Amino acid sequence: MPPHEYGDLPVHKMAPGEFNFQYGPSTGGLMESVGITLTTPGELINSVAVDFSFKSRKLNLRGKSIRDALLTVERINGFHAASNSLAFLMSVEDALGMEVSEEVQKARILQLELERIRSHLEVIKRLCEPAGFGVPVNQLGYLREKISRIISRAAGHRFFFGANAPGYCSVSGSGINEKLREAGKEFQRIYAGLLESKIFLNRLQNNGLTRDNFLTGPAARASGLRYDSRIDSATLPYGDTPFYPVIREEKDCFGRFNVRGEEILNSIDIIASLGNIKETGKPSLQEGDGQGCARLESPQGDIFYYAGLNNGLIEDIWHVSPGTLNIRAFQESMKGNIFTDFHFNWESFGIWISEVGVVFQ
Repeated sequence: MPPHEYGDLPVHKMAPGEFNFQYGPSTGGLMESVGITLTTPGELINSVAVDFSFKSRKLNLRGKSIRDALLTVERINGFHAASNSLAFLMSVEDALGMEVSEEVQKARILQLELERIRSHLEVIKRLCEPAGFGVPVNQLGYLREKISRIISRAAGHRFFFGANAPGYCSVSGSGINEKLREAGKEFQRIYAGLLESKIFLNRLQNNGLTRDNFLTGPAARASGLRYDSRIDSATLPYGDTPFYPVIREEKDCFGRFNVRGEEILNSIDIIASLGNIKETGKPSLQEGDGQGCARLESPQGDIFYYAGLNNGLIEDIWHVSPGTLNIRAFQESMKGNIFTDFHFNWESFGIWISEVGVVFQ
C-alpha cells in the first residue's frame, strides 16, 4: 500500500519554499524499516507520509491446515504473537461453531494482559530514548526482560509460540502473581519518576495532538474516546475481572504515555483476579467448513481476523491491523510540529510496521 492510501486522506501539495526530507527506511531511532517523508519549509512540518512498503510481506496461508497457518500467524510480530494467534484461532472457532471453555477464555486473557504489559513497557522505554534518559531506558529494558521471563514460565515460550490451538491453551498462571506484583512495584517507582521530570513531560505535552476520531487503542483512549474491544466485544469475559478502560483527555504524547502506564498496573490486577490458571482443553485437528471472525484488544488497539474454511483448510483469510489507523493518526498529528518532536510522537503511537505490511494470500 503506497503512502496516503487511506481513503479520504489528502496528499499534501508542496508550496513554494517547501522541500521533502526523507527519513528512513533504515536509520537511527527507527526500530523497523519504514520510510517517512516530512514536507517542511525548514523547521515546521506541514505534511508527513509514512511508507511501510519496505517491510511488506505476502504470506501464503490458503490451502494450509489450521495448525500450519497458526505457525505463520503467531510469528507475524513476536511482541504481539498472542494477539495475532488468538484472534486468528477465535475466528476459526467461530467458523467451526466451537464452544470454548471458561478456563481457556481466562487463559487467553492471561496471555493478552501479559503481552500488553510487555508491549507497553517497550513503548515507554522507547519514549525515554530520544530524551537521552539512559537510566530509565535500562531500567525499563530490564523490567521488560523480567516480564518476558514470566511469560516464558507461564507459556513455555517468551513469545507464546506453540501455546495455543483451537479450544486449547497450555498457559499456566501458577507462581507468577508474586513476581508480577514485584514488577509492578518496580514500574510504579520508574513511572513516578518520569511523571516528576519536567524535562521529559515538556517533550510529551502538546506534542502530536490528535484531532479526529479514526483512532484505536491507547491513542483513542488518550483522546477521551471509550474505544476498547474489551468493553464492546463479548469474545472474552473481561466483565468478570477488575478491568476498567483508562481514559484521558490530553490527546497528545503525554496522554498516550499516561494511558499505557496506567494500563500496565490494571493488567497486573486483571491477571491476579484470574486465579490459578492451568493447561486446559485438548488440542485436536479440526475439520469442517464455515466462515468466522473475531476481534481483540491488542496492545496497539483493535485487531480483527476473518477466516473461511473448507474441509478444515484455510480457504480465505484476512486481517486488519490497528497500526493502519495509528499510522494515519500519526501523520495527521505531526502537522505543525518540528522535527525534534518527531521521535516522541512516533513512539507514542506504538506502531509495529511488521503487522501493517502483512497481506495474506
